[in-house]
Amino acid sequence: MEKSILVIDDDSLVTHSLSNLLAKDGYSTTTSQDGYDALDKVIKEKDFDLIVCDIRLPGINGVEIVKRIKEHLRSMNKPDVPVIFITGYTDTDLHIEAQNLGKLFLKPFDTKDFLNSIREYIEEK
Repeated sequence: MEKSILVIDDDSLVTHSLSNLLAKDGYSTTTSQDGYDALDKVIKEKDFDLIVCDIRLPGINGVEIVKRIKEHLRSMNKPDVPVIFITGYTDTDLHIEAQNLGKLFLKPFDTKDFLNSIREYIEEK
């Protein structure tokens, strides 16, 4: 069964590039360019096997939206979803929070390491 990944980033070039990279590796992707839309997709659409989320998003940061997604999943008695955060910024406070919720990759990142982490997370599930 094809694994489904939610990609959240406000840069359409990043979401497009990640979707292509993940599709080549056999994953189905859904993209979102802001946190509220991403939360809506989690609530209304389907279950995801993994979330890839930028830390800096308009309106609400990626760490906060992931907390809300995880809270929603718990409230619905659904399994937790692993998260990989991506960022081009060096905001250490948000980095620490992100690392408590998932793995963190700084942009630009090595795509082989990135895909290996995705495979590890999804195989654990």
